[in-house]
Parts: sequence; structure tokens; C-alpha cells
Amino acid sequence: MYKLFLVDDEIELVEGLKELVDWKNNDIEICGEANNGIDALGKILTLKPDIVIMDIRMPKMTGLELLEKLYSKALSIKYIILSGYDDFSYAKQAINLSAYNYLLKPCRPSEILEAVLEAKSKLIEERSKEKIIQSNVLKELILNPVSNNKTSYTSLSINNFEQDNLQIIILSIDHSTIIYNLFDNNDIDFLKDSIKNMTLETLDCLNIVNLFEEAYNLVLLIAPRSSFATGTQISAILLKLKDLIRSSLGFSITIAIGKTVDKLEAINLSYSSCKKALEYKFFLGEGNIIYSEHISSYNIVSNPYPLDEELKLMSYLRSGSIDDIHSILERFYSKLCKGGLPRKKTIQSYTLSLLGSINKFCIESDIDISSLSKPASPFDVILQCETINELKNQLEIIISNLFDKINNTNKNNSLIKLALDFITSNYDKDITLESVAKEIHFTPGYVSQLFKQETGINFLEFLHKYRIEKSKALLKNKLLKNYQVAYMVGYTNEKHFSKTFKRYTGLTPSQYKASIVS
Repeated sequence: MYKLFLVDDEIELVEGLKELVDWKNNDIEICGEANNGIDALGKILTLKPDIVIMDIRMPKMTGLELLEKLYSKALSIKYIILSGYDDFSYAKQAINLSAYNYLLKPCRPSEILEAVLEAKSKLIEERSKEKIIQSNVLKELILNPVSNNKTSYTSLSINNFEQDNLQIIILSIDHSTIIYNLFDNNDIDFLKDSIKNMTLETLDCLNIVNLFEEAYNLVLLIAPRSSFATGTQISAILLKLKDLIRSSLGFSITIAIGKTVDKLEAINLSYSSCKKALEYKFFLGEGNIIYSEHISSYNIVSNPYPLDEELKLMSYLRSGSIDDIHSILERFYSKLCKGGLPRKKTIQSYTLSLLGSINKFCIESDIDISSLSKPASPFDVILQCETINELKNQLEIIISNLFDKINNTNKNNSLIKLALDFITSNYDKDITLESVAKEIHFTPGYVSQLFKQETGINFLEFLHKYRIEKSKALLKNKLLKNYQVAYMVGYTNEKHFSKTFKRYTGLTPSQYKASIVS
């Protein structure tokens, strides 16, 4: 609600405004009142109202004197002058002191309400613009070092957070490239909105100062108050968010945490350290919380290309033997990672070299290598892999598909049947793309592609539709509460269940239940 403060020495007028105007239904509350300028000044500075109605003629301090003192404070307040003196000089002085409106007594309550609502609308417009400007300036500060940043941040309203405890957190959707490639725009918007809403609700105690999207990631600037600033507390709340997204949306996220900085102009250091920590998702796998201060312990290595393992792999391809492919690939990457961790680009480069040799074999065998993976080519698939395990698995799938081409076999139908059987038997549990993939011993990326290819819809859409159909039957039982039905079909968050139900049926669970009764 917007706060309104009344200043007038006419008690009857003040009481009349309080009684005769329906402030509550107009989203306005009267937060205080005063009958003289001096008393009003102290209360206004303490209560910080949004709108002030004040008389010109008052004891101890006039309305214009009060307005002059408040004007010097540069407060975000709309002032409405109410006076019985039809004197242009008063109005002119009031306007010069940023009065929003000037009304002459006597005036009807409806006129005063109209003036207040106009002031409220103007405040909404101004604060919305201010919020956008502040968000953009903060984003520039986060993404660019101050030395290279021409944007001034001195005008930011930074009093609402402590500058000695600032930190960047990045939420990264696992398998994001595959998910975004397979989902339509409505699904993607729904996912983005769901993640943002869950993030804002769950991390509210961390004081989120700014939030914006960056590619498939969500970047947060937090300023947790000193009473909620320990690493253990932050870890616990982030773990809660991670589990909520996994159980509600059916996929995992990786969370990277940047270093803490003590001033706004240093926030890019936190962002840079957070991005660097996120890169280690490639080696550590998905679904983790990665701290920037922990990654310095990893030893960066640069091992030579394992040519001997490539030669063994090509020998097995030519002999038509697939049994040892897995062990060869494991040795290939084990040698690359011997003694520490190589850079992600090194792994990708060496993998593309290996894939180039496989492509030569395909050309010799009159096989189009692009037919070994869908929807992207094998080379694009490798570059899109977010973890080294996913990369190894995708490469193994490509080689397996190559053997299938050679031997003219197809296992897709049996695999998708196993996946569907697992979903329909476990829909009421914490089921995710990862858990389905683990059950049928393939990567989440491959299962996601296969699901879309064989069923025409993506994994999450099938899971949600199946759960909603099951919930419809349960909602016919009048003894079951909505939250109970939500848990019975696999949703741990009733609010998310309600939104998903409405998305697929056009009704909320309560509306659907009422329609059955009627």
C-alpha cells in the first residue's frame, strides 16, 4: 500500500478525510497526521510517506516553510497543497518547491481522492523508471570493471542494502542447450518464470538487490544482512532452492557463488570469480554448489593428445567390435586429466580431433556422420556438452549409433518404452530427466532427444501431462485437500502444482473440483 500523511490544524477536515474517503480499496493507508509544521516535519522524516497533503496556514511552521525543509531532503514524496487562500503567489512558491498539486478549500473528498490517485500513478511511473535505470546501472557494474565502465553509479539508491557484504550468485540450468532446443517458446517462458519466482521467494532473506538473465543463466546480486551472512546459512538456503527446482520442474541446476566484496565498485570481481567457478561445472558435473574460493585448489594440467587410444579406437571400428569402446574412451580422457584438470577448451579440441578421425571412417564407410546425432551434428553436440561426463557419453552414443548404422539395428523403440514405463511407475516420486536417464543407462541429453524424436513432446511436458491427468482423478475425492493431491502426484510445492494444473487445464485445482460438483 501507498502511505498518505495528513498535515492540517483543522481537526474536522482531517477526521473527515479519514472517514469519508475509501482509502483502503484504493491501495492507500493513512500512516500519520500532524496539526502543525514542526510536528509534521519530524513524523514525515521518520515515517517516509509516499504522499503528503498539507495546509498552507499552520501554527509554528507554515506549509510552505515545511515544504522548503522537505524539499532540501530530496525525498521521493508527492506533496499536495490544500489551502483556502486563493493567492497565485502561494501556488507559485509551492510549485517551485516541487509540490505536485495545489487544491483550494473548500473541496470535495472526491476531488482530494482524485488528486491523491494522480500522485500515486505518477509515483508508480517514476519508481518503475527508476527501478529499470538502477537495474541497468547495477548490471553494467556487475558485467564490467569500474575502470572500463563509463556508467555513473553515484546516483543509485543504495541505502536499502549494506555495501560491505555484496556477492554474486549464478544459477545455471543443467542440460540447458538441449532443454531450450527441444522446448517451444511457451515452455521456455514458463520455465523462466517458474525459476525466477522460486528464486525470489526462496532467497528473499538474502536480500536480492538485482537479478537478470545471461544466456541460460540467472545472475543475482545479493546483499545479505550481517545477521544472515554466514556461509553455512547461505549454503542451506541455496540447497533448499536447488531441491525445490529439481522436485517441481524435473531438472537440476548448478549454483556458482562468487567471492564477497565490500563495495559496489568491486562487484565485478565477485562476478568474474563466480563465472570462473561455474566453468568447473564441466569437470565436477551438474547439480552442485560451487564456491569460487574452493577452485584455487585444482591443479591445471596440459597433457599430450592420447594418440595411442585413438589408434585403438579406430582399430575396433574397422574390426566391427564395440565391446571395448567404453574402456578406450575412459582411458582417453583419463590420460588427458592425469595429475589435475585440463582446460575445458583443451578437452573440447582433443575430442573434436578424435571425432574428425571418426568422420574419416564414416566417409570410407559411406555413412553421413550428421545422421549419428539429432537434432544437431555430432560436432555441435560435443561443443554443447556442459560436463565432461556428458561429453564422454555423447561420444559413446555417437559411436554406438555408428555401429547401429553398420549393423542396421535400431534400439530406440525399446529404450523409449523403458523410459515411459519408468515414468508411469514413478510419477509420484522425485523423478527427473537425470533419474530416467540413469535407469536406462543413457545420458540425459540423449534421452531428451530420443523422447522428443519418438513421442513428439519433450520429457517435462509428458511428465506434467501424466501427473495432471492422475491429479484430475484424485480431485474427485472431496476429502483430499489440494496440497495432498499435489504431493500424491509428485509435486512438493502446492503453488507450482496449481500453476501447472491451470496451464494444462485452464482451471485451478479448486475451480476444477468445483466444476465436478456442479
